[in-house]
Amino acid sequence: MLGESIKQEIQQAYTKLLENKGYSARYCQRRMIADIANTLGNITTGEDGVRTGEGHICVVEAGTGTGKTVAYAVAALPLARALGKRLVIATATVALQEQIVYTDLPDIREHAELDFEFALAKGRRRYLCLSRLDQAMQAAGPMNRTLALYDDEVFASDASHTELYDAMLTRLGRGEWDGDRDGWPEAIEDKAWFPVSTDHVQCTGRQCSHFHNCYFYKAREAIHKVDCVVTNQDLVLSDLMMGGGAVLPAPEDTIYIFDEGHHLPDKAINHFSSFVQLRTTQSWLEQIPATLTQMTAEIGEVGNLPHGLRQIEDNVRDLVQQLEQALQVIEPFHAEAQGDAEDRRYRFVGGKVPEGLREVCSGIYESTRKFGAAIDRLETDLEEDLAQADDEEKERLEHWLPVVAGMSARLQAGASLWRDFMTEDEDTGPPMARWINYRADDVMLSASPVAVDELLHELLWSRCFGAVITSATLAVAGNFERFRRRAGIAAENTFNALPSPFRHSEQAVLRVPGMSADPRDAEAHNEAVADLLPGILTDVRGGLVLFTSWRQMYRVSELLGDEFMGRVLSQGDLSKVEIVSRHKSRVDKGEPSIIFGLASFAEGIDLPGDYCDHVVVVKIPFSVPDDPVGATLSEWIETRGGNSFQEIMIPDAALRMVQACGRLLRTETDKGTITIMDRRLVTQRYGSLLLSALPPFRREIG
Repeated sequence: MLGESIKQEIQQAYTKLLENKGYSARYCQRRMIADIANTLGNITTGEDGVRTGEGHICVVEAGTGTGKTVAYAVAALPLARALGKRLVIATATVALQEQIVYTDLPDIREHAELDFEFALAKGRRRYLCLSRLDQAMQAAGPMNRTLALYDDEVFASDASHTELYDAMLTRLGRGEWDGDRDGWPEAIEDKAWFPVSTDHVQCTGRQCSHFHNCYFYKAREAIHKVDCVVTNQDLVLSDLMMGGGAVLPAPEDTIYIFDEGHHLPDKAINHFSSFVQLRTTQSWLEQIPATLTQMTAEIGEVGNLPHGLRQIEDNVRDLVQQLEQALQVIEPFHAEAQGDAEDRRYRFVGGKVPEGLREVCSGIYESTRKFGAAIDRLETDLEEDLAQADDEEKERLEHWLPVVAGMSARLQAGASLWRDFMTEDEDTGPPMARWINYRADDVMLSASPVAVDELLHELLWSRCFGAVITSATLAVAGNFERFRRRAGIAAENTFNALPSPFRHSEQAVLRVPGMSADPRDAEAHNEAVADLLPGILTDVRGGLVLFTSWRQMYRVSELLGDEFMGRVLSQGDLSKVEIVSRHKSRVDKGEPSIIFGLASFAEGIDLPGDYCDHVVVVKIPFSVPDDPVGATLSEWIETRGGNSFQEIMIPDAALRMVQACGRLLRTETDKGTITIMDRRLVTQRYGSLLLSALPPFRREIG
């Protein structure tokens, strides 16, 4: 139970922060603190400290201006320490991650007078690998001769990068750099960075001669000494897929805070998907015998090599032939594929793969699995030899272990795809989405779950000590059911949609102009939008116009002409950061500026005050279920007697509209207008549902 001493510590921390910052208490912020404290403080444990029972998850929708970071930090930090648990804050974007680490937490620690330490956690790829740097600096090193095996994934080092690598060594020697890519004074291109970084597959860990100076492991060691770890949701999911506790603290010892939590289900879907590029796979398989021949020439006997090379050649030849057979079997589907000449896609209806293709995939799976087992044994033999090697042998073996580990990882990834394609789905849940991409230079098979609720429950919610999920967009008109089902969170947990601190009806007006054109008639609607936009944005200081597709944005831009477009900064012409920078510069100079953007500009962009006094939503952001995952899920819902439009498209569109409209009011003094150029809000039955999901802006319906 939440003890009095902890309750007082939380209350005192919040009071001190308000006093020291000169702020007034906000009802929504106090309520969020109370919800989190009550949820985490009432978690029951056994004598061993392990959580028992449910009700350990708090889901809080809190809009802009709530001060979410203050709320969850003030509530969770004292509780985590009292419970002997670690706090892991996971964001969806780098921008929020950096804001929390470099601004929010230092400010909270100082002004709330809380005593805690925190650190930023990143994956291995963000850190320099000293072993790889050594190899990159030695043009004749074996790694440089074998990187071609992974030429579709890794950039080979280049002589032009030598100057950069020399500078890295100099800064490291002077203690002016900690090996973090993000800490280098200039941006480092991928083609220069990838040769001197590694991943968990090819990292040799404690076997590496540079282990005691490794920047990733130094950072990881720091992570396990602090009270609070700030990271991203992708790293949390990767850690869970590796068993949990591989990079971050173990889930059982962790209280997670998922900020921007509405992204979590989609990120999980991406993590649990698989793919294989057939031509590319054939190419790197054919290189394996030559690579292993070169390896044994340098290091001598290892495992059953070089005597077993003939068997490896036979395995490779069989697999390449089976892949060729797969290419022949899937060729007839090409005629029915949709898309342009460069990338056409065929999706298997209901995720059902024909029996003939499943049989081919089954054969490839068995061959891949057996070959992968042989490479795994070779990797184990190399690790054992490395553990017993002297310094001279160790240097040679260190070059080759990552190469073999990379082979093993790619074979494992391939086996996952072939297993997903050969396995028939059970009737108890939704099927996997399965599809083929026919590209100019390759053919790719992909498989993905359409729902990850059970996976998230198994890997995350059932294991973690406690969790808080927060975002401005988790519920539809206060209803969390869509998010709850997608994320696999049990109904027994805490769900709360907090009131906004903004005075929406006083600060903003929402307009739906009179338009005869229906968005379902794309060209007529585009022409109507182009006719109305100049008048709508006549007196704009900072405008944001949000489109649902590139085609729509390009067509409206063509119709508007050069005079109006001279004020416009369009997504696709410049980077997002550069667009925002130029936009703010124009507004600061008193020049009107308008941003044209798509979905990525509808969230995660902060334009307070005059930087955005008018948001235009061109069309209700219904997702077109033509992506394989969405289409397969919709089919499954329909076959079970459901209505995918009602169950998926309307709730998702409502959340996207809330996100888009949320770009207008960023502070309690902001004012402005939102224009939605889609009459379906007033002509269709579902329109009232969408309008009711939006904040209570003053309405003007034309």
